[in-house]
Amino acid sequence: MTIVIALLQHGAVKAKLCTEIISELPRSFGRPQANAAYVRDIADRTVFGASITSQVQGLIALQVQFASTCKIWWLAVRPSAHRRGIGRALVARSVEFARTCNCTRMAVETMSPPDNSAEYAVARRFYAAMGFVPFVEFEPCPGDWMMWMVRDL
Repeated sequence: MTIVIALLQHGAVKAKLCTEIISELPRSFGRPQANAAYVRDIADRTVFGASITSQVQGLIALQVQFASTCKIWWLAVRPSAHRRGIGRALVARSVEFARTCNCTRMAVETMSPPDNSAEYAVARRFYAAMGFVPFVEFEPCPGDWMMWMVRDL
């Protein structure tokens, strides 16, 4: 199986794919307002798509901040393509991109352990396997536990 990673240029294509993937992952993307913001704002991000054959199976959206940090703004893989190395390939490509931008670290925001979400426990294990470590935990709203994970490049 060959995974092809490509830079996506067109905002409408990014938004369509984001919408499709969100709809396939309702337990991971269960906040309608957040989902609407992802779909709306993904057009303004650097986005790579991972394909097997001709269908895009996963997306990673990146945002360079402060000319030193590449933030994983959004990452998801269709459930039918989980455990095939697509997420790993997308993160590996994002590391290459971050280095070309002279970034010295990568960061990702995710739900933290007090959230007790099985889906986000899987996400945290994935990010840890990709070299990310917990950096800070915060509670933007009561009971809404989040965390930043970082990785040096």
